[in-house]
Amino acid sequence: MNIEAVKNKIVEGGLKFTHQRMVIYEAVSSTHNHPTAEWVFEQIKENNPSISLGTVYKTLDTFVNAQIIQKFVDNNGVMRFDAILEAHSHLYDKETNEIRDYQNKELETLIKGFFEKNKIKDFEVEDISVVIKGHNK
Repeated sequence: MNIEAVKNKIVEGGLKFTHQRMVIYEAVSSTHNHPTAEWVFEQIKENNPSISLGTVYKTLDTFVNAQIIQKFVDNNGVMRFDAILEAHSHLYDKETNEIRDYQNKELETLIKGFFEKNKIKDFEVEDISVVIKGHNK
């Protein structure tokens, strides 16, 4: 993703564009392994020594609140971040704890259609996240 695209993403989220926000967003969006805040910090700290781990945590939370990225807790209770906001599933390797994106329009349509037909009483479904557990071969 180029700098202009990153800037647009941050500004569209209602945030001021800063160098720190740019490098943090680039780190999250350039990988598909659903990084932790610590991983993001490790990726950016060499070229950005003034950014602290606390800044990374605060910026990631700001991005989540601005709906620029999403966060979730993995099976080990670790907070992870994902720059893909469109409906998609995740493949979770139970041996390595690796999480990968899995996009399948047929599956997404099937699940969405199921909940449109089978409403849950007193509950509005806003988002559906499917985690498929197994192991890499």
